[in-house]
Amino acid sequence: MSQEKVDKYKELKAKRKELVEKERRKRKLGRVVAILILVLVIAGVGTGIGFTIRNQYLKVQAAKPDYSSTSLVIQDMSGLLNDMVEYTDGEEGSGTETEAAGETEAESSEAAESSQASESSGEQE
Repeated sequence: MSQEKVDKYKELKAKRKELVEKERRKRKLGRVVAILILVLVIAGVGTGIGFTIRNQYLKVQAAKPDYSSTSLVIQDMSGLLNDMVEYTDGEEGSGTETEAAGETEAESSEAAESSQASESSGEQE
């Protein structure tokens, strides 16, 4: 019986390096698997939190008023704009003011045309 123990000891001693390497590989593989599982759990939790924050942000943005050009049209609920239009149409001097403004626009366009003509004649010389 003691001979069997001695033979067994010699056999284990001969295979000790292989057994130690095998144990090291198992430990490394266990660590890698544990790290991967930890990363996946953290990523899953982070993604869940991120989507929750994003959905709340989108809900808040949807609740805010829309300031685009179509929503800036003011509705005349009290009829004030209609009164102002009637008031400006009923004024007595308003027609002459628009005629005077029309004349000044015509004069300014004539002045612009004459300045362009003088510039072009100066370039030709």
